[in-house]
Amino acid sequence: MTVEIPINYGPVVQKLIAEGRFRDEGEVVAEGLRLVLMQDKLREDLQAGLDDLNAGKRIEASEVYAEARRRIRAIEDRPAR
Repeated sequence: MTVEIPINYGPVVQKLIAEGRFRDEGEVVAEGLRLVLMQDKLREDLQAGLDDLNAGKRIEASEVYAEARRRIRAIEDRPAR
């Protein structure tokens, strides 16, 4: 598959590669797709939570914050490229 980077994103992509954050354009695109999938999952999780609230289901705030901290650590602990 070949992907064309829009011209206005070209300098950003090249800067990310020059900084060593990614090896090539393909890695930048892959990361973008990973983020889109994470965003979709977050939307699903949020909707499920709202549905639970609307159904009268509740959990303790401490559990919510603990899970949020766990997810943030998982993102931060992701290996660097």
